[in-house]
Amino acid sequence: MGFLGKIFGGGGNGGEKKESSADRMLKIIRERTTMDYAEVVPADEQTMPWNSKIGGIPYMPEGFVYPCDETDYTVQAEGSVAPQPRTAPSDVLLGGTGQPRVENPEIIAGDTALAEVAEPAEREKKPLHFLGQLNFAEMPALEGFPREGILQFYISGEDSLGLNFENRTDQKGFRVIYHERVTEDTSRLLAELPTTGMEDAFPLSGERKLNFRKASMAMTSWDFRFEKLLLEVYNQTHPDATVPTLDRVDESVFDEVYAQLEAGGHRVGGYPSFTQLDPREYDERIQEHTVLLFQLDSDSDNGIAWGDNGVCNFFIRPDDLAKRDFSGVLYNWDCY
Repeated sequence: MGFLGKIFGGGGNGGEKKESSADRMLKIIRERTTMDYAEVVPADEQTMPWNSKIGGIPYMPEGFVYPCDETDYTVQAEGSVAPQPRTAPSDVLLGGTGQPRVENPEIIAGDTALAEVAEPAEREKKPLHFLGQLNFAEMPALEGFPREGILQFYISGEDSLGLNFENRTDQKGFRVIYHERVTEDTSRLLAELPTTGMEDAFPLSGERKLNFRKASMAMTSWDFRFEKLLLEVYNQTHPDATVPTLDRVDESVFDEVYAQLEAGGHRVGGYPSFTQLDPREYDERIQEHTVLLFQLDSDSDNGIAWGDNGVCNFFIRPDDLAKRDFSGVLYNWDCY
């Protein structure tokens, strides 16, 4: 280092910024929690029924049992004959467990005979809206996730969009359906959706093809496990000033940490974002749902709006994902 460099601040550290407390904490958090995920990139492109997408026509093989909203029953009209349940193809897992046990049958897409029997006067069961689907064969490989098959998400078009705030795993107002085997023979696929209407609250305004990029991320500051992790890391990096709880530390110490670990957007895997609290933080029944199955964020460029700039997440327990059992998926969305 020359004479002028010493005078004007080159110093012995080569001009490098001194590592801050936040830098040390961020380094450890990233080392301990970084994982791969698939960034989801919506595109205004033409799709086929088996492509990953939001909106549009879902993948519906022959005999597919289209899911309906089970949260709104009506009394069977006197003297009318209730339509009988129909059986789904063996490779279609409704909620991961096969044909759902419900009081009323689902609607088989394209089955006009059944539609004639199930008049609105006899029952008020509305078909759910198709939200989106993931074709795992089109995605980067992620640990624990399937390498093939199509996973579909359906939600109600009512004000709550099928979310049961008392039980977020109750698949009456939403449904997660996994097709283990996929055919690309269009002659064996149904091409018409049952009439659902389009309520103003529905978050999609059109169809988008989903493309993917593999990426990695550390735990977000929204995750219900983050506060505990941050306390451990703070004490590790401040051994002479350990604290029992985070509220013993000036909030400004953590400002940069939180700012660096806030990440919205669409993704499969990784860690979630929220506009409100992570619901797992205050409900111990769902704290084992640690895998982010799918996150769809508000995105004005692609016609996605969850209320006032909100976000939607689906979570699953690791053991259920390993078994390809999607009957206990946790569904949540929130907004400002």
